[in-house]
Amino acid sequence: MSLRWSLLFLSLSATALAEDGVTVRVRCPEKCTVVLDGKNGLRVTDSTWEFEGIDTGARRVEATGVLGRPLVSGFAEIPDVARADVFLTSNKRIAVERGSTSRPGTPKWAEDRKVPVKGGAKSVAIVRCPEDCTVLLDGNHGLRRDERTWEFKDVEPGRRRVEATASLFSRKLFLDYVDVPAGAEATFYGDSKGNVRLTEDRSLEAVEQERARVRKAGTSELNVRCQKPCTVSLDGARRGSSNATNVLLRDVEPGAHELDVVFTVGKSHRRMKLDVRASSETFITASEDDGFQVTNTKPLTP
Repeated sequence: MSLRWSLLFLSLSATALAEDGVTVRVRCPEKCTVVLDGKNGLRVTDSTWEFEGIDTGARRVEATGVLGRPLVSGFAEIPDVARADVFLTSNKRIAVERGSTSRPGTPKWAEDRKVPVKGGAKSVAIVRCPEDCTVLLDGNHGLRRDERTWEFKDVEPGRRRVEATASLFSRKLFLDYVDVPAGAEATFYGDSKGNVRLTEDRSLEAVEQERARVRKAGTSELNVRCQKPCTVSLDGARRGSSNATNVLLRDVEPGAHELDVVFTVGKSHRRMKLDVRASSETFITASEDDGFQVTNTKPLTP
């Protein structure tokens, strides 16, 4: 074989090898630089990088933020597909999702097969942020209940991706995965460190029974959100846990009440008088500087 044909063969072989493997997109919770399996990729956006020709199996991911600040260092298990997405979450976890396309050469009957959805009744997911935010669940918008709370209905049970962006400067607050139980109203809270945890889990049947009872009795609910950890009292009786940022007061009789908040750090105290309407849901924000603010009042929904 001549030298010319040898060089052409090597060139074609290198091209073929470069086109093999998995195309991987790595997404960070903020502006970043990513190295995957020791390779530099193509920057798609400030927080997204794409890599071609990545082998399947465990591959090392190194991500740094602004000024070289370490974000995530670990391994991602790359599946045997044509495309895969790797999500680097705010709490330094690495999650991998299969892309929408299969590897080249996959039979059409395999392409047309639908991925089975986990069994179980659909759920309602409520996501709360530490500040004003916009929340997406699996990339979908929900219903804004107030400035820091979003509700998502008809959610398939199982693992779901949740991400939140602050209203101020569009900062990424958190990007994480949560496990939504079947047939439940599940409440999740994302804290200022980017961690998302399940704070309440009630069956939809129990929620509906309670709301029906409340509507019949005429009692109401108060949603109190403190900008810093606090203890909430109503008419002199403590309600909910201490050192909390979100407290839901149920079975509140209509009429005049006195609401007290004591902030954990500094022990500063705020108090307000309010008139609670029958069968209503009131959202209240408490802060050390501005005191109380009623952000929304609406009929208690079924």
